[in-house]
Amino acid sequence: MLINRREVMQGVAVGAVPLFCAFSAHAQRGGDPLVAQLQADLVRHAELGPKFSGGPGDNATAQWIADELRATGYEIEDSAFDAPFFVKRAARLVCGNEAADVTPQAPVVPTSTRGLSGALALLEGEAVGGDLTGRIALLVAPFARHAALFADRGLGRTVTEAARRGAAAIVIVTTGPSREAVALNAPEQQPFVPVPTAVLAPKNADAFVAAARAAAQATLTLDGDATHRPCKNIVGRLERGARWIGISTPRSGWYDCVAERGTGTAVFLDLAAWVASRFDDHSVFVMNTGGHEYFFAGSHRVIGEGPPPDATAVWAHIGATLAARDAEERDGHWAMLDTADPQRSLMTTDNVRNLATDAFQGLSGLAEPTPIRAQAGELSAFTDRGYARAFAAIGQHRWFHTQQDTLECVDARLLLPVLAAHRKMIELVVARDATIG
Repeated sequence: MLINRREVMQGVAVGAVPLFCAFSAHAQRGGDPLVAQLQADLVRHAELGPKFSGGPGDNATAQWIADELRATGYEIEDSAFDAPFFVKRAARLVCGNEAADVTPQAPVVPTSTRGLSGALALLEGEAVGGDLTGRIALLVAPFARHAALFADRGLGRTVTEAARRGAAAIVIVTTGPSREAVALNAPEQQPFVPVPTAVLAPKNADAFVAAARAAAQATLTLDGDATHRPCKNIVGRLERGARWIGISTPRSGWYDCVAERGTGTAVFLDLAAWVASRFDDHSVFVMNTGGHEYFFAGSHRVIGEGPPPDATAVWAHIGATLAARDAEERDGHWAMLDTADPQRSLMTTDNVRNLATDAFQGLSGLAEPTPIRAQAGELSAFTDRGYARAFAAIGQHRWFHTQQDTLECVDARLLLPVLAAHRKMIELVVARDATIG
């Protein structure tokens, strides 16, 4: 029978020995209860369904996380804000005898039930030229692991220029390693561009690219209700000592997002329980937020509820895709591997980077920590507020932001050493804080 989180904590807590040491020794033996707990959390996360902000899966996940934190002893407060939500009836691109489902770009600008028709115009790469008035721009993006639209650079700048040149609608082909449609993060306040915009999977794009070269007529249908739904933010506190430890992670995301968000949720729940037991002379603040798809909308609303930065020993932000299974193509099919996708990185403030090198050594993609990059995950929002000792691991696996980010993409055995590294990093930074303070 699967042991619960409290029993896991009791099983690894051994007197005054640092819990990370007990954890590391135990992790080398078979049947590790922490692996079982992590896997149970990943399964639970997957079972709750899509995590679109304010949707049923997101709400259920928020309730599960809040219940877990309460069981650990945190005083929980939740609040809500209105997040964009699209109730889809139909989303398709049709050209002659070709038809394909598309992903509406959120916040969505719907078409009528009949759709919007116009001649296709092919845009390849980042260059946009000519008059696009009345046309459906088919934008074939450069090969990359796409994730977001930024108006001032890259793919986002191309999209905004296409709209400025009169495109009646825009269809983005997210060319990348999965050949799937990649949902793209965007600002929440209004649609990224004021015309219907959608994403077409590269695996379905060839016929439409050929049609666009011939300026063939096409119809884009994004039929549905563009609305808003309440989305929860959860904060928890354990007020004890004068020094604080902060732990944060976003909850929402595109589709099931088991590797993107599920791995972070599992580590977040473990760390919240572990820190509460390991550092009984510290106060703890935990933060779990929605609206991540909309440039971290939830975090920006509650970050001010955190402890004073000058009273905070360490801020651990639990980012995206801590550990996803890597894959290779064999005879036209994907074979999942028992190794971690190395497309991940570790960002830290300058003053703890040497500690991160120690804590995360041997982990692909995470062993060489880097300076914090603005808008690469949410960490910069916390350091901008003044949290001076902070770190975050973030990854962008092959099926990031796609419908294929399911339970098959994860393995708790790959997540275990990343959890161990987070624990060790927190211990090292708190120890340094004690010598400074």
